[in-house]
Amino acid sequence: MYTTFTAIYEQGILRPLLPLSLPEHARVEVRIIRRSADAKKAAADQQDIYRALMDAGLVKAQAQIEPVLPFSDADVAAAAEALAVAGPISDLIIAERAESF
Repeated sequence: MYTTFTAIYEQGILRPLLPLSLPEHARVEVRIIRRSADAKKAAADQQDIYRALMDAGLVKAQAQIEPVLPFSDADVAAAAEALAVAGPISDLIIAERAESF
C-alpha cells in the first residue's frame, strides 16, 4: 500500500500538511521528490481547497486505519479445522441458495 502526501521539511523534520492514516510509531518508507515553484503553488492551492471542503463539511478527514495483526499458526489451524467440519464451501452455497427458493 502507498499514499502520496505533501510535506514540508523544517528543522530536520518532514511535516505532512494533512493528518496521515497511520498508527503511532509506524515505520514507513519515504521517497523524496522535490517540487518546482509551480508545483508547490498547485499543491498549496490543493491543500487550501481540501481544507475549505473539510470546513464546509463536504469531505471528512481520513479515518485512522487500525493495523491488522498477523494470525498465529494456532489461529490458522483452528480456522482450517472449522472449515473442514463445515464441508466444501460450494456445497454450503448450493444449500443456501436452495433454501431461498
